[in-house]
Amino acid sequence: MRLSELLTSEVIDEQGNRVGHVRDVAFVRDGRWIDGFGPAYRLEALIVGHGSLGARLGLDRDHVQSPWLLRAIFGRRRPRTIPWSDVISVEDEQIHIRAR
Repeated sequence: MRLSELLTSEVIDEQGNRVGHVRDVAFVRDGRWIDGFGPAYRLEALIVGHGSLGARLGLDRDHVQSPWLLRAIFGRRRPRTIPWSDVISVEDEQIHIRAR
């Protein structure tokens, strides 16, 4: 699976409700050891919905100090983070997840 297949895919829960679109993903570097590289990256979560730009800038974290204007623009919206373990299937630009 390629990252490009996930980005902009629509996320749907078990009841058929639209959750939003994948705007970004979160990786963790704790996979198997690769000589000359170190631990491999593992997909940890999908970032869904509006507010992902502010999250990428770190403005969704309460302890981050930022200019008030950026926080006013980006800080209000909080994207949903869906753990990869909640993904049931990925097919034809749709990702089905367990209801939360």
